[in-house]
Amino acid sequence: MSRRPLEGFEPGRLLAARLSKGYSQGELALRASVSSASISAWEVGRSTPQVDRLRRVAEVLGLHVGELIRVPEGERKLGNLRELTGQTQAQLAKKVGISTPLLAALERGHASLTDPVRKRLAGELHLAEAVVAQAFERGRARG
Repeated sequence: MSRRPLEGFEPGRLLAARLSKGYSQGELALRASVSSASISAWEVGRSTPQVDRLRRVAEVLGLHVGELIRVPEGERKLGNLRELTGQTQAQLAKKVGISTPLLAALERGHASLTDPVRKRLAGELHLAEAVVAQAFERGRARG
């Protein structure tokens, strides 16, 4: 599972969503099965959540995880596409039928993206194959 910071996470959006629902940090934490210290740290930007934990919080708030993560379309890499669906590497790799280490290597641009894998990724991410290919190339180019 990737432990890199969640790119594009917007703490202010989480805080605003929690307040609009009338939840305390503790109540949101309890409902989402995370610690209230985590909610606090995320809201002030002291740390970023793991994508699966953020997905649970978003669900409690009635949001899609993509509403709490903002990465401009033209800058999205393969890992961003996965995170916008709220999936861990292990979850997406299993659905696509590849190993987690291979997906991690693809996200870093350190493996070749074959046509069959690109097609399966596009299907699981509900995106056009061209979008997946472009995101993969951005990851390779970041060097």
